[in-house]
Amino acid sequence: MFEIHYCEYNRTNSDCDRIYRPQGSGDYLFLLLKTPMKFRMDGKITILRENACILYTPGVCQDYQAVRKFRNSYMHFSTDLALEKKYPIPENRPFYPADVSAIDDLLKEIQREYLEKAPYYQEKIRLLTESLILLISRFLNHPAPSSPQDATLLQTFQALRLEMLESCQEDWSIDRLLARCSMGKSQFYRYYRLFFHTTPKAELMAARMDKARILLTNRALQVQQVARLCGFPSIQHFTRYFRRQFGCSPGQFQHRERQP
Repeated sequence: MFEIHYCEYNRTNSDCDRIYRPQGSGDYLFLLLKTPMKFRMDGKITILRENACILYTPGVCQDYQAVRKFRNSYMHFSTDLALEKKYPIPENRPFYPADVSAIDDLLKEIQREYLEKAPYYQEKIRLLTESLILLISRFLNHPAPSSPQDATLLQTFQALRLEMLESCQEDWSIDRLLARCSMGKSQFYRYYRLFFHTTPKAELMAARMDKARILLTNRALQVQQVARLCGFPSIQHFTRYFRRQFGCSPGQFQHRERQP
């Protein structure tokens, strides 16, 4: 559970302004820098670039100063969660997430909820704050591509992957996938594993099995219809994959689900 004590989006202070709290602020402080700043940590001065982030824990000294212009987004909050265990975010040291715009958008929404105090705003803030922490963790566990070309390629692969999983009943042959990316088979598989740590076939079959499991609970559908709706022209092929995934045949699963 999260409780917001204060939040500001795109805050501008005086040039070269300094924040100095020797004993911390008594709560967590999450910072997103919009301008370069000097941080004093462990007896050293480090200049952090724009888009750097830092999560201060309660009781830790906060000492930073703008190199010139001072602009940031930030949030003071408390939580009863063990953040370092649930979400592996670096604490009291800087890091650079892959997409600061998404983080900044969430901070903007948190600030709006905090100021407007519409009905259920506290519940909304808790959800937004955990979404923010989760998003940061996701970025840190999936580092940004090393080049602009790889970043563009990642977007292409993400769009193609989402289309495939949304329409898993369609025929997603390797030739169709290769044509969409304009590359050879070995290169395609290499990038797919790099970006998603699995293969397109494994993800496609998992999506089809998830869909089949739900469709089989519909008493108006027969097993053959479910197989077709999930992209399996062969009932034998469908049964083999289903048994491998769930340990029983589609018919057995359907019979069990239809028991009163």
